Amino acid sequence: MVADAESHAEDDRRARELAEARNNGENAAYQAERQLAELGDQVDTDSKSRIEEAIKEVREVLESDDPNAINAKSEALQTAFHAVSEAMYQRAQETAAANGNGAAPEGDASAEEDVVDAEVVDEPKA
Repeated sequence: MVADAESHAEDDRRARELAEARNNGENAAYQAERQLAELGDQVDTDSKSRIEEAIKEVREVLESDDPNAINAKSEALQTAFHAVSEAMYQRAQETAAANGNGAAPEGDASAEEDVVDAEVVDEPKA
């Protein structure tokens, strides 16, 4: 029985790798679809089409038996979404700075708060 288990250990490892890759790929596609839906019009059409294409590629490769291909497509999807997230964050920072809603620059005295070091003492009642 032990010899039988040892002889199938490599097959079990490959099956586990494939299952993990498929789970990660499915999760990445689901998360990207959900976030695209939540962001709506905040994502420009070019970026949205790139992400949708990456989602489609991940869904297609999930049927394969190659965990490396699945992982590669999942990484490509996450990289594409990350690039879009960075661009959106940058635009938000630029908009906030242009509207004067951004944080004050470092060294700006008006941004600093006066900190008072104090101690609370309970005095006994007489």
